[in-house]
Amino acid sequence: MHQSYRFAIVYFSLFGTLLLFSGAALFVNKLGLSYESVSSFYLGNAEQFSQPKSIYGLLETALPHLGAMGLFIFVTAHFMLFTPKKQRQKTIAPAIILFIAALLDIGSGFLIVQGWTFFVGVKIIAFLTLQIIGLYLLYTLFKYTLQGIAKYQN
Repeated sequence: MHQSYRFAIVYFSLFGTLLLFSGAALFVNKLGLSYESVSSFYLGNAEQFSQPKSIYGLLETALPHLGAMGLFIFVTAHFMLFTPKKQRQKTIAPAIILFIAALLDIGSGFLIVQGWTFFVGVKIIAFLTLQIIGLYLLYTLFKYTLQGIAKYQN
């Protein structure tokens, strides 16, 4: 692989890590990680004077997230082609799980608003899964690309 591609992948990995951390900070700040806080975010809370979310309001947020997260995961998964074959095979299942977690994270809000409160837990688990596996894949990508840069310079 050409050295400029390696640098681009390293920068992408660093940017992706910052993106995941900022998304996590926003999620925790806005929704929280407890069942009650996520539930009251979507269903409203009279004590906090918060209104329930509407389907249209969720669509305004979900549509750009579907495109952006899908593209980000797609690019991350395809950059795995530049890792060693043995490592590449270990990242296929996590990449698929990452897509599923993103869909569950985005889609669960619609089901919560419709009264399917079971999906409050699904939302929290999907979010945590998305963060952990996303960081794992970005770390793997960063590590093997950086090793390639070191070999090239030696």
